[in-house]
Amino acid sequence: MSKIKDYHITPFFCLVIYILIFAASFIKPGGEFSANTFLFVLVTQILVFVLPSIIYKRIKGPIKYKEAGFRPFGASSIILVICASVFMFCASVLLSLKTSGSSGSYYADLSEINFTGILYVIVIYCLLPAITEEIAFRSVIYGEYRKYGIFGAVILSSALFSLVHFSFSSLLSYFLCGAVLALVYEVTKSVFASMITHFLYNLMSVFSQKILSDAANKADNMIPFIFAFVCAMLLFLFFSLSRAQHILEYDAEKQPESENEEFPPFPVRLRSLMISLVSPGFLLCIGFAVFAGIMRSGQ
Repeated sequence: MSKIKDYHITPFFCLVIYILIFAASFIKPGGEFSANTFLFVLVTQILVFVLPSIIYKRIKGPIKYKEAGFRPFGASSIILVICASVFMFCASVLLSLKTSGSSGSYYADLSEINFTGILYVIVIYCLLPAITEEIAFRSVIYGEYRKYGIFGAVILSSALFSLVHFSFSSLLSYFLCGAVLALVYEVTKSVFASMITHFLYNLMSVFSQKILSDAANKADNMIPFIFAFVCAMLLFLFFSLSRAQHILEYDAEKQPESENEEFPPFPVRLRSLMISLVSPGFLLCIGFAVFAGIMRSGQ
């Protein structure tokens, strides 16, 4: 397998995930908030994201957990995690104004569910996806593309992450979220940081949709609403970039020059990115995502 470039192999791993998600969507486990649904979602998330990731990494050789981002992140990264999640949320709200909602696929109304239901929603719709998707898309997919350059890895992993949701209307929003999560992972070198960022974003998206929809419907003018979110988005983008710069500078001071990473020359990285975008596996991922999106919209 090592004789074949990773940018040819990685999309086929992602295609397996797409197929498993699409197949699982036809299974109806039972009523909402039931134990059967909880177990179904738990097992499905593991079988779709975690198990293929373990098998894929194991086929390629011994699993190096630190290289896959399974390491703690410093306290200085907590601010980055919070600011990045709020930035993603604000940007997603603004990008979703042209559609019927934000980029999430489930929204909870706090006035209609009890405490047990809230915990259920947090685990099923916020926590589990954050953990399992980060393992697949940051630890594995981003990590596989990264050796050919950070920029290309962000673009490719974010594109595959956006396609896995099979949503045409929210494609740009998911791509942005994928890019932010990849950069959080890159700066902190920890998948746990991107998991928490993803979880906080899911939490805000799931529980704020009803409130935001009601506020937008009652507003006579959307300009103040948009202005507030634009200001918040830019503010938290500034905080995120500032904190990321601080972390990178601190890590650069600690790390000896002999341990600095060396990427291929820019022309080689650009060529790898272009080849990746037109590789058979990547095109198959796009084609299957389009097919699945059409099938879902027709249901």
